[in-house]
Amino acid sequence: MNVIPTRTDRPDLRNFPDFLILGPQRTGTTWLFFNLHLHPEILLHRMKETYFFSTLGKPEHPHFRYPCLEDYLGSFDERFWERLKKHYICLRKSLSVYRPKIHGEATASYALLPEEVIAEIVACKPGIKGIIMLRDPVERAWSHAKKTLVRGSSEPVGFEKFREYFESTGQRQRADYPSMIAAWKRHLAPVHLYLGRYDRIVSAPSPFLEDVERFLGVTTKALFFNRHLTIKLNPTSDASMPEDIRRFLEDLLANDIDAYRRILSDIGDGRAV
Repeated sequence: MNVIPTRTDRPDLRNFPDFLILGPQRTGTTWLFFNLHLHPEILLHRMKETYFFSTLGKPEHPHFRYPCLEDYLGSFDERFWERLKKHYICLRKSLSVYRPKIHGEATASYALLPEEVIAEIVACKPGIKGIIMLRDPVERAWSHAKKTLVRGSSEPVGFEKFREYFESTGQRQRADYPSMIAAWKRHLAPVHLYLGRYDRIVSAPSPFLEDVERFLGVTTKALFFNRHLTIKLNPTSDASMPEDIRRFLEDLLANDIDAYRRILSDIGDGRAV
């Protein structure tokens, strides 16, 4: 391993995730995390956003937590009380004993990982699966801006501040679905990348969640759905998008919007590629 730091030449990879919810941000990854978290056959990391693979070699990063792969993998270990609690919840809610078959985690910045990191992730777990969520680029960008610039702000945010934010490299990359999909497809095994649609969370949450469960290879039962199915999670402010912002974004992201529509016409309700 060259990019992912380890303490030994042969780290114990038994806790290495079998799937990653990759993002990008503001596409429904929090909803998906919470609705898979209590599935009796899934051990999903207790923390949404571990940031491990996106903060490699960056100890100064505010989200840096795990210096080495062994630290990250050790964080998947469940404490006795955590496992006992999940047994209780699974029995009460789904009439099933907690017997995890797969490990997973969700970090929305993983959609933009460098390819050398993606390659090492797949080298560690050749059968790993990934989930990328797709949302209208204009709506995604506005939702991200509301979270970053508007939420908690005591003063109005001017157009120039929004323009600077939307034109930043990171925001442009998050609108470029074809590039992030291609980067992961180049390394994952065939049909190990699921492309999901944000709009199905609202229009058809149960069928969408069933599709994801089938992709992951776990049992699909309505009993496994919890109260988060119809709850809006991680909401931003209620501020509606001003027309000048919408016109600006539609012009800025015109090519990304066209690409997004082509992807949707190809995947239908969502599918593995």
